[in-house]
Amino acid sequence: MNQLTKLAGMLMIISSVTHVLQLWVYPLEHHVIGAAAFGIIYFFIGLFLLRRNYLAFWLGAIMPSIGGVLGVYRFLFLHPNPFTVFHVLIDLVVVPICIYNLKLKIEKMEKK
Repeated sequence: MNQLTKLAGMLMIISSVTHVLQLWVYPLEHHVIGAAAFGIIYFFIGLFLLRRNYLAFWLGAIMPSIGGVLGVYRFLFLHPNPFTVFHVLIDLVVVPICIYNLKLKIEKMEKK
């Protein structure tokens, strides 16, 4: 397994845990529940990345991009907190890794 893919998978799983932990740290508000929901999705993306599932590269490029934008919005306008900064930093690592892997897969398919 590609070390970058393994890193992305592990980061997504770590991010999933910290997303859900917010339910116990902050009052239950819509943005906290939304973050926890993203955490559940991230857990499965992380598992799929560790299994090098092709769909995981698409999900790992798209979902953390959306989550990152929502995280920046949350930090600036709703609830600035260290979790959000941590999650956006993880998104900034995972998304390029998944895009890179997609590019490699596409190039490999074109050669066939």
